[in-house]
Order: sequence, then structure tokens, then C-alpha cells
Amino acid sequence: MFNQLLNTQYGLHIKSMKKSSVGAGSDTWFVYCEEGDFVLKYPAVSEINHPELEPELCAFLNKHGIPVCSFLQNYSGGYLSKDSQGCQFTVQKLIQGSTPEWNTATDAILQESAELLGKIHSVLKDYPGLSVGIGENFFRYMTPQKAAESYHRSLEIARNRNDRQIEKDLEWRLSLMEHFPNMSFDLSRLTLRNTHGDFFISQFICEQGHLKAVIDWTTACIHPVIWEIMRSYVYGSPKCVDGEIDTEELRRYIQVYCRYGTINEYDLKNLISLFYYQIAVCDYYGQYYSSTADNRDIYLKQAVFSTKMLKGMKKNLMDNIL
Repeated sequence: MFNQLLNTQYGLHIKSMKKSSVGAGSDTWFVYCEEGDFVLKYPAVSEINHPELEPELCAFLNKHGIPVCSFLQNYSGGYLSKDSQGCQFTVQKLIQGSTPEWNTATDAILQESAELLGKIHSVLKDYPGLSVGIGENFFRYMTPQKAAESYHRSLEIARNRNDRQIEKDLEWRLSLMEHFPNMSFDLSRLTLRNTHGDFFISQFICEQGHLKAVIDWTTACIHPVIWEIMRSYVYGSPKCVDGEIDTEELRRYIQVYCRYGTINEYDLKNLISLFYYQIAVCDYYGQYYSSTADNRDIYLKQAVFSTKMLKGMKKNLMDNIL
């Protein structure tokens, strides 16, 4: 199927290919052709995914010195193609390198991560057309009450399937929701920027101990910068593997980010609490149970890690650690 698909629409001749096990939701293949090495990607169908915007955005980023993927145009002159079933896909040049596992970033990669994120926010400051990610609608619909309802549904599935550890985690999360602290965030005071939307170690291509490129821009949107700072830090740092936060290391991470990006005092005050709120009200266990993707275990991995982070962050929550 893929041989004819890529030959007809791109003039590519496949020698071999293999499916990627990294990432969640999307179906991705590494395709090795006579003409070069490429990535064939079927983006997940989701309201937060905008594959139609990704090629132009990546071209803009590459032009401004941000190392990202480059897309191939099909014979019709477009970047977004369709197969015989009407499913959309893109083809991009394969960036050679490897993607590190969670919480395995070296000091060099951790520093380069913070620096690159600051550069991205600076370069994209006035870029038009991206939708809002974590904004008013997020806080309107993602509440502790609605999270509890979702956790109850997931808990019933876990009990029916005898998933004891998931059951235990969900019971803990329900207890957390019952006593969840009163949190509110003034979006007008938070620094909001155009951003990657999913910037963390699983989106990094590294080579010889350094961060070479950041991939997968389908979820690019407007987020509070502190959310991407925190998320990229906790998934990258080996010191966060058990859910703990090294405040000195986090402080250094922010300092490196600020070489190119900017945050204010209100951002710093809410650095921990905003991330805590987001991972507390998102039911990753429900995503795991509802997903039909081959790599759905990634959702469970994310669920388990976020629960671990919630437990580890509780003692930092009320402290102004920075």
C-alpha cells in the first residue's frame, strides 16, 4: 500500500520501512527510500491537532534558526496528503539521531532544552493563527469536579479488568479531588506565548550528547510559558524520576530559559501550582482505556508518572520555592 501511495503522490521508491514506537496517538513510520530517508505520519484526529498548519510553521521556524523537521510537497503542491481511505498524512525528511527516554537528559541536553524553549517563544512571539491551548476554556471545562467524574468512570473499568495498580492510583486521585485546594489563575497576568504545545524529551532528536532538533508541531498553540517550562523540566531531569523536584536545578533551568524567553513574578509564583493543577485534573488513565492506538501504553506510562509527580509535588505546592 505504502509503495504505491508514496510513489504516486511523491515519486518516492521505498526500500524498507519500520513503525515508530515513540509518541502517542499518531501512526508514524520511518521510510527508507532510494531518494532518501523520510517520516510518514498519520496525525491523530483531535481538536488539539492541526497538521495543516505544521509545514508552514516549521518552515518559519527553520528560517529563524530553530531546528525542526522539513516537509515534502506532494505532486499537487500541498503538504497534507490523503490515502485511498481519505486519511490524512504528511511526509517529512528524517532527522538522524535518537530520542532519549524520559528522565535521562544529560546536563547538556537539559540546558539546551531550556535554551531552545526560550528561543522558540521569542521567535514565535508574533506568529499569527495559532489556537489557545491552556486558556479560559481549559479552566472552564477541566475542573476537579469533572475530573472526579472521569476518574470514577475509569475506576470502574480498572476494577472490571482487575487492574489493581491503576485502581489504587485512581482511588488516590479521587481522594485528592475531594480535598483539592482552591486554585485560580489570572490569565491576564500569566505570560502566554505561541509555543510547541508538547515540548518535552520525547519530541527531541539528539546526537552525540546534544539536542539536535525538536519534532512534532501538530499541537502548536498558545500556552502559559510556565507550563511548558515545568513539563519539559520534569520529563527531562533524572532527578524527577521519582516525582521529586530539585529546586536548585529547576531554578537553573529557568535562568537558562530566560536568556531568550521572559517570565514575570506572577509566573514564578504559579510555576508549581499551574502544572500541579493540569496533571491533577487530566484523566490519562481514561485516555489509556479509550485509546485504540498500537502504542496506547504510552498513555498509561504518562498516567503513572503524573500520579507520581502529584504525590512528590504536594510538599512544594504551597511554598514559594523560587
